Amino acid sequence: MSKPRPNSTTESLSNIAAVALTTASAFLLLVAVALNSPALFYMSTAMIATIGASRLQAWLSVRGLRFERTVPPVVRARDLVTIELTAWSLRKIRRPLIMVSDFLPERMVWQDLSPSLPIAPAFGQAISTQYQFKPVRRGRYVWSRLAVFGSDALGLVTMSRKYETEPSEMLVLPDPLPLDLDFSSAAGWGFSEAEHGRSRGHGIEPRGVRQYFPGDALRHVHWRTTARTGQLMVKEFETGSQSGVSLYLQTERGSDIGEGVDTTLERVCSHLAYSIKQFLRQGVAVQLPGRELDPETQPPQEREQNLMRLLAEIEAIDETPLSSRILSTIPELAPNNIVYVFVAVEDAGLPGAIGQLRRAGHDVTAVLYDAERFAPPKRKSSLSSATNPNFVDDLRDAGATILLAPLGGAP
Repeated sequence: MSKPRPNSTTESLSNIAAVALTTASAFLLLVAVALNSPALFYMSTAMIATIGASRLQAWLSVRGLRFERTVPPVVRARDLVTIELTAWSLRKIRRPLIMVSDFLPERMVWQDLSPSLPIAPAFGQAISTQYQFKPVRRGRYVWSRLAVFGSDALGLVTMSRKYETEPSEMLVLPDPLPLDLDFSSAAGWGFSEAEHGRSRGHGIEPRGVRQYFPGDALRHVHWRTTARTGQLMVKEFETGSQSGVSLYLQTERGSDIGEGVDTTLERVCSHLAYSIKQFLRQGVAVQLPGRELDPETQPPQEREQNLMRLLAEIEAIDETPLSSRILSTIPELAPNNIVYVFVAVEDAGLPGAIGQLRRAGHDVTAVLYDAERFAPPKRKSSLSSATNPNFVDDLRDAGATILLAPLGGAP
């Protein structure tokens, strides 16, 4: 957990003031005793009492509280997120202002974290504050701890206390990163057929109406619905042949190379988030074989969101290599599927698996990532990157089209 802290400058000044006042009162007491001066004695006693009262007030300010946290359940990476913290006082006392700070999960990576505003909880009355940040790493995060920092009315003493709340859960979806997947050449289509052709939205039998997306043929505009809704709508048709895409990504242990948000798996998921959106807008059926149940039963409007949720939770923890997962799921693929395989490190069995896909009638594109680009310096010498020329030749000989993933951009 990341350790929360109050404003460091304010805390340092408070500590300096408390130490200085304590030292001065102790010195004044010694002088009063040495000189037998009642005036100095009363003055030092008042100073010591002030320090004691300040410590007591600071101690009470952070006790007897209850908190609730309101978190958006689903957000997208790099979007600004607002977390609301609500406090209740369980004691009938007047409190000075306190600061509330969250223990965010250590695994979460964020930017632009703003502190919450100070609040003064009152008995029987809910008081809320909030803070904002931008999560930059996808994943499912759960946290339940926070810390409270309080001081006395004079600001001489600062104390803190940790609290447990009901667990809060937030799913961070991947931030789409553009990747140019040449769908038409992978499918073996001609130019006009790739633009207007056999995917859902331009088949033979009409199945409904959907919103227009850039690239849709104007001859398919449904003018009556467009006039009624005020938005450009196009006719959608039943799927033709070669309209399915299957996406495989490498998630065995040791295959995610890099640190923090700059890793191969983070880059793959960001590229997939972008590509899936593009495919679905073209009416192409998208499948992640072996990772989802009954994808065909999902309504079209929910398909993209469900795939984004799936990508958000993928981790490199599989015990079986990518090639084995491909071989085990070939029977599940629809005929004439277009297969994209995303790879960062060498998999000795992958050329054979691609050969099996080709023999089953599927077109295969291998999207390769240079693992050495993401690896810390100490790991580079022991890596076998998927962009190794010999491995690339093996994949090409097995029948795969090779696409080197771009290095630019940030996931």
